[in-house]
Parts: sequence; C-alpha cells; structure tokens
Amino acid sequence: MTESIAYFPVHYASKRVLVLELAGPIVPRESRGGRSGYRRWRSGALAQLTRQWADHPPVGKPAEIYIKLSGRHLRGGCDGGGIARACLTVMVQAGVLTSDNLIQVPRLSVELSFNPKKEPMATIEITEIAPYS
Repeated sequence: MTESIAYFPVHYASKRVLVLELAGPIVPRESRGGRSGYRRWRSGALAQLTRQWADHPPVGKPAEIYIKLSGRHLRGGCDGGGIARACLTVMVQAGVLTSDNLIQVPRLSVELSFNPKKEPMATIEITEIAPYS
C-alpha cells in the first residue's frame, strides 16, 4: 500500500529542472539518533551530492526546491520542516546552493510517498525561477 502526502507541491513543466538523489533515509538534526546520527547522515549525504554536483557552479538564482521522499522514510519525531532543513543544509555545504535563505529559496515543497517495501530515497528537484523585482 502506498500513501502519498503532499505539502504545497508546485511544478513548472516548461522550466529547466536539475535533479539530485540521496540514497537512504534523511536524518534531521532533531532525530532520535541525536547529533551523532545526524552527523553520520550529513557526511554521507555531502559525499553523494558532491559526486553528483562536481564541476557545476552553485545555483545563484532564486530556486524552487521540491523534495520527494519515497520508500521507508518514517522515523519517530521527524517532520517535513526538519527534513527540508537537513536537505537544504547539505545542499549549501556541497556547493549546490549559495544560500538557503528565503530570497534564494522562496518556494519549498516536501512530499512523502511511503512504501514499507522499498528502500528510502530522496529525489531533489531544483528549478531556477525569476528573481523578485
């Protein structure tokens, strides 16, 4: 059985979309595993994003970020905000984004497609949007 919960999904088919993937469950900073679990996840996620983003400049324009979690991602006490913050922090550290402030990322969506039989995976779509005037 697949349950899908969407938080403010926004899609633009006509714009360029950059796609990154993170294998494994996302571990937010305030998780049951504590800071050491977060640090282990962060170092592994940083290595994955650095390999995928090598030789690309950071996204300097405002961007819409869409994070889709699939597989077994449910963890006790974790919420969409914590997962989004963990992903954005690693994207800045890997050089994908110059910053994760609201001017740089004015639109953010998190979607969970839970399936207990599949391995956890996060797909991150980055769409550059026009800057505010």
